Amino acid sequence: MSGSVKKLIPRPLRRKLARLRDALRAPPAAPAPRLKSFHHADEASLSTDELLAFARHDAHRIEKAFYNRIFEPKRSYFEQRRANVLRTAELLRERKFDMSEPTLKWAEHIALTFDELEEKFIRPHCTEPQPVQPDLADSIIALAARRRSSRVWASEQPSAESLEAFAYKMIDAARWAPNSGDRQPWRFKIISRPEDKLLLKGLKEEHCYAAPCLIFVGTDRRVYGALGQQEAGLYIDAGAATMLMVLAAHASHYGVCWNHFSRDLIESRPRNREIYDGFVREMDIPDFIEPVAIVAFGVAAFHPPVPPRMKVESLLL
Repeated sequence: MSGSVKKLIPRPLRRKLARLRDALRAPPAAPAPRLKSFHHADEASLSTDELLAFARHDAHRIEKAFYNRIFEPKRSYFEQRRANVLRTAELLRERKFDMSEPTLKWAEHIALTFDELEEKFIRPHCTEPQPVQPDLADSIIALAARRRSSRVWASEQPSAESLEAFAYKMIDAARWAPNSGDRQPWRFKIISRPEDKLLLKGLKEEHCYAAPCLIFVGTDRRVYGALGQQEAGLYIDAGAATMLMVLAAHASHYGVCWNHFSRDLIESRPRNREIYDGFVREMDIPDFIEPVAIVAFGVAAFHPPVPPRMKVESLLL
């Protein structure tokens, strides 16, 4: 295009034409990856954890379809999901897996009552709603408002055995968190030995690695879709579980601190990556576990001042 012709075209239009030209020159985009589905997977390559996650996820899809009134209109789609659940159960039997595992029993029950789902699964197991009582939320709000992030620990602490026993309670709370597609992807590591906590020195602050007890929070990337570690559900699911752990500790009068431990921190400098690699190697954390958080807890030396929160009105869009 000659300079004289360019002058006749408004500048905003010239910019749009330039963007269009660049787009036409760009190579074609790669096709969107297919989301992971059991009936497209190589059965032999799937771990037991993946088989269980597939069974839960497809059973969840079947049940959710009933509530969303799309079960009958898309029956053939959900019949494939039922077949997936029954096949995963068959594979797990072949592997001598304990078929009494609660989530597998639940998934198999949905598949086996597929043709009478409402009568044989939903109605016998549902509960009647209670009368709405808005004031009951006040106790939850008060509990959350009293929570502090503790970073100074008392000199006297419970025994390592007591701390580890309470860590199990925190994980018990975490497993009831809402999660995408009923994948239940959370994985935890309880860390109480001083030498193990010190593996985090240089990557995390002293209040973290010096805490009486730590819980590593990660998610299993294998049970998500094609987006892998970039899938937002990895972090949303782990965040919901972590908050329940924090509230359980706070409700029991432990000091507790939720510490950032995801990829942006780990990859921010070579030394961080080196420390993290040593930590997961020594802690025997598989490479398919995506790190999200470290929860530190113990008896606090004191509870820090309350940081003000914005008004509700300021948070509304």
